[in-house]
Amino acid sequence: MDEDDFYLKVAHALSGCQLVEQQLKLYITEALELAKKCIGEKIPFKMAGDDYADSSLERLIEIFKKLSDNEKLVTDLRRFKDERNFLSHKGITHCLDYEGELSHSTALELQERLEAIQEEAKLLYVAIHEEANKFRGYLWFDDLTAG
Repeated sequence: MDEDDFYLKVAHALSGCQLVEQQLKLYITEALELAKKCIGEKIPFKMAGDDYADSSLERLIEIFKKLSDNEKLVTDLRRFKDERNFLSHKGITHCLDYEGELSHSTALELQERLEAIQEEAKLLYVAIHEEANKFRGYLWFDDLTAG
């Protein structure tokens, strides 16, 4: 594996992490829209998904935790965040030797972690989507302001 291949693999793996962040933002946006729909005109409700558009993955997970009772998914997301943080912030430098050259043996070891996080990102993306499906019917079809 040459350096270009290595950097492409890192970028590809981390792109899946971005999709998890986007799915969390969508979940938060829709959950807040449902809360606003339920509250109706009773009190002002000015919270919106845009409030979290620039939030870190850690912050998104903490907001998700407040809007979901799925503790297993929260635990999985936290573990995912820790691995993503290592891979995105320390993974590349971990694979460089003292002269700044790519250590092929270390890069091959990291490649397994990159492949694993890609698969984990796919599973988490679907899990967050399915969690939101639990309330989307209320958001889209029910009149919750009556009564």
